[in-house]
Amino acid sequence: MSEQTAVRTREKWVDDVKVIACILVVLGHFFQSMTKANILPANDLYKWFNTTIYYFHVPLFFICSGYLYQKYNKVNSVGSWYRNVTKKVLALGVPYATFTTATWVLKKVFSSSVNDQIGGLGETLFLHPTAPYWYLYALFFIFLVTPTFNSVKATAVGLVVALAAKSLILTGGVQRLRSIDSSLKRNLVCTRHEHLCI
Repeated sequence: MSEQTAVRTREKWVDDVKVIACILVVLGHFFQSMTKANILPANDLYKWFNTTIYYFHVPLFFICSGYLYQKYNKVNSVGSWYRNVTKKVLALGVPYATFTTATWVLKKVFSSSVNDQIGGLGETLFLHPTAPYWYLYALFFIFLVTPTFNSVKATAVGLVVALAAKSLILTGGVQRLRSIDSSLKRNLVCTRHEHLCI
């Protein structure tokens, strides 16, 4: 693809949103560092600012990534899913593994000088990703399970399903569904085999 074509197909609003989100990330980390070092007080304005930006600055990155993923990837068969996973392993996995390993080495070498201690390399890479690389880790698994949609109608259905799943998870509805399922199974057993329920 020529440079002119790449510029033409690039979506400026996505770049603008990512720049705003990057600035908010930098400001958030800057003010956190300043308060941890007792250079700035952790007053109400700091707490409000920190809480407010954390509500939406990382979701902005996920929205941009999801938009571009839906627009430029077609995952609607096993073959396309496999190609997508391979592409994402290279695009997300290689930088994640490289920078996580470098950070792990530095935190081990300078362990007496870092705020947050770190576990073993395997644990850090596969189970407990370190900041800020957790984003690449989470994004890979989201891309692993997210289908792409061919129409606005299918996208709307997918959004409704995703929002319903999220509300079930956040409200503890999954646990309630499990308990309903358990009581339903018990009732079915009791109606068929009364002697087991006495």
